[in-house]
Amino acid sequence: MTLTNANRLGATDLKQETDAPMLAFDSIVTTDREATFALLRQMAVGIAKLFPPHCDAVIHDFDDLERSIIHIEGNISGRKVGGGATDLLLTQARNGNTVRDFYNYQTFLPNGREMKSCTMFLRDDDGRAYGAFCINLDIGIFAGFHRMLGDFLTLESDSEVSETLSDDIQRTIHIMLIEAVNEIGAELPIMSKADKIDLIARLDEKGAFQVKRAVPLIAEELGLSRSTIYNYLTKARVKTEADAQNGA
Repeated sequence: MTLTNANRLGATDLKQETDAPMLAFDSIVTTDREATFALLRQMAVGIAKLFPPHCDAVIHDFDDLERSIIHIEGNISGRKVGGGATDLLLTQARNGNTVRDFYNYQTFLPNGREMKSCTMFLRDDDGRAYGAFCINLDIGIFAGFHRMLGDFLTLESDSEVSETLSDDIQRTIHIMLIEAVNEIGAELPIMSKADKIDLIARLDEKGAFQVKRAVPLIAEELGLSRSTIYNYLTKARVKTEADAQNGA
C-alpha cells in the first residue's frame, strides 16, 4: 500500500478516530517486570472470560516494539503474540516518563468494527513506560440497545487521541504516514523539500522512528532513498531542537 491515493482513501481504511481522556495513572509502578507480566496474564484471562466473546486483553513489552505483544486473551482484534505495537503505543512509548493512560476511548479494527478500549502503561521507578496493559471491548453488538445501554456506550471526549488496533508494523507505519500527510494538507507528489522535512518531523514526533525498520519502510512508501530519509530526519531534529530553545 502506497501513499499515491492517500487523501482519497476512506477513514475506516486508514485512520481510526478515538476519543479518550489523558489521565495521570501511577499505580502500576514496579521494578519486577516478570512478576508484573505474570500477574497481568492472570488478570487478562479473567477479563476475557468475563465478557466472552466480545473482549480481549493484550499485554505489550516495549523492549521490542516490532514484536511487543507478549500475551493476548480473547483476541477479538485478530492479533497474536509476536505482533507489533499500535500507532498509539509507538507515540506514547517515546514520551518517557510523561506518558499518560487512556480510558474508555473509541477504536476501530482494520475492518471497521467499532470498539472501545483502555490502555494502561507499566512504569519503572523512574516513571518510564516499559509496557502496556490494554483492554478492548467490541461494542458493535450493543448498538441496537444504545438507549438502554447509553451509559455503557458513552465515550469520553478527547479528539487528540487516535489508535488503530493492528500488530502489523508496516501497516502501522503506513497509517502514521497518511496521518502526517493529511496534517500537512498537501499531496505527496507536489510536496516541497520543506514539506517532506516537515513530514519526517511529524513522523518522528509520532514515534515512528523507534521502529528499527522505519527508515526503509518510510523510504519505500515515499519513493525516496534511505540516505535522504536520514538526512531529512537529521534536519527535522535540528529544527525541532532549535525551536524548543527559542521557545517556538
